[in-house]
Amino acid sequence: MQNFEKLFNSLQQEGIQDCIESKIPEQYYCRDFLEFKNILLKLKATFAAKKIFILSDGEFKASSLQESVSIDDTICKILENDFEIIFKNLSKDANVKPQEIHASEKFLKYIDSYVNEQKNNCQIFISLGSGTITDLLKHSLFSNFNDAIFVSIPTAATVTAYTSSFSVLDIGGAKRTRQSKHINHTIWIEPLLQAAPMTLSRAGYGDLLARFVAYGDWYLSYKIGISKTYNEMAFRLMEIFSTQLKNLSPYFAGANLSCAAISELVPILSMAGIAMTLSGETTPLSGYEHVISHGLDFLKLTAGKQLVLHGEQVALASLTSAMSFDWILSINSFDEKKFRTLTFKEAEKLISKLLISAPYYGNTDENRQLDKGNIELAKEVFLKDYLIKNEKWNEIKDSFYNFIQDFPEIKRKLEILTIRAQELEHLLVNSKLPTYPEGTHPAISALEYRWALRFSPFIRSRFSIGDFIFWIGEDPCVVAAI
Repeated sequence: MQNFEKLFNSLQQEGIQDCIESKIPEQYYCRDFLEFKNILLKLKATFAAKKIFILSDGEFKASSLQESVSIDDTICKILENDFEIIFKNLSKDANVKPQEIHASEKFLKYIDSYVNEQKNNCQIFISLGSGTITDLLKHSLFSNFNDAIFVSIPTAATVTAYTSSFSVLDIGGAKRTRQSKHINHTIWIEPLLQAAPMTLSRAGYGDLLARFVAYGDWYLSYKIGISKTYNEMAFRLMEIFSTQLKNLSPYFAGANLSCAAISELVPILSMAGIAMTLSGETTPLSGYEHVISHGLDFLKLTAGKQLVLHGEQVALASLTSAMSFDWILSINSFDEKKFRTLTFKEAEKLISKLLISAPYYGNTDENRQLDKGNIELAKEVFLKDYLIKNEKWNEIKDSFYNFIQDFPEIKRKLEILTIRAQELEHLLVNSKLPTYPEGTHPAISALEYRWALRFSPFIRSRFSIGDFIFWIGEDPCVVAAI
């Protein structure tokens, strides 16, 4: 628990004493697999559990730098004498490559069948792997067996999914955040995390950089009048790690993370998911940068292309967000004649136009057939969600003078809540994260990236600075110099 001392102290300062009552996961940091085994044995004794369910995506992941043994085999070997193991390899059962698995309704059906098959004779369910596997099992348990004991074992320090009670699911290519089962225990295993490819660890760092911009979206939404609620608890919970997070950037430039870097990174990643859970929404760490990322994912998923690592996209989009906030801080007045107001028909027409003109394939493969059914489904979701915030904007834009009067103070607050683009770019360069679209893996074209920025107002119902830029009649690509 020593690794999480700062995390627990920060929670206590906010008056949060009981993890179980607050529905946040108990955190364990294991220096080796013996410590891991002892934790599972304690859970076994506590819950009188004989059977244990383990879900994997089937992709080979080394259990340590020194061993070329799969983590799946290692974990099963460690537990086989003490538990009856029900092990499921999702890629094998779904007959797909592990990298083709994403958190969609298609794969959720497989997980639902696993859970329903085992829920009468198994109490402990483990996700062993990525944020995708974690989200799938987390949401299935929420729907089918919410009383289960859910344990997440990250195989790389990549995303906040390992400690949050939300899942990001793909609905016809449109990504949506859904309330899911809270995680009971998260077990971080040092040698496993150190053996993870640096691309994944670096992406985890990139996902955390959203912390430096996303709060600006929430605050701006509140001051405009779109959001009726706002609080800074999650900001305070993460602020205690701010300097530490920045100082970690050079550690991601090498081939592998050091044990010291992993030890510092894990509590920050843990707190990010916990902060969202306690806020009851992902808003504190998911703003404009995630909207852009979801837009890019829509293009890739619709075209059947390989996704860019989530954290890599979020890092790049965080720079765009920071540049957008810098632009907000630089202006002193608004031309209300340029303000946009869309009717239902106008919104539907614009979304249709953007979807038809989307660069699904860039300059290649233009003759391939798109899944038009999924595009139509996504269009309905996009339109429905956009109209929610559009209605609010139509109601409040006539009283925008209140915002203008408060604008000097709003800018001062935004300076505190967000990072400047120059500093964020420095962190990206230090950690070898992309600072331009073509620098991602696989590369995002500038055409795709500009489309995602211009489509950003229609990605989800929650407000971001991209909506503000659109509503006041500006081009988000010009604002962010893309």
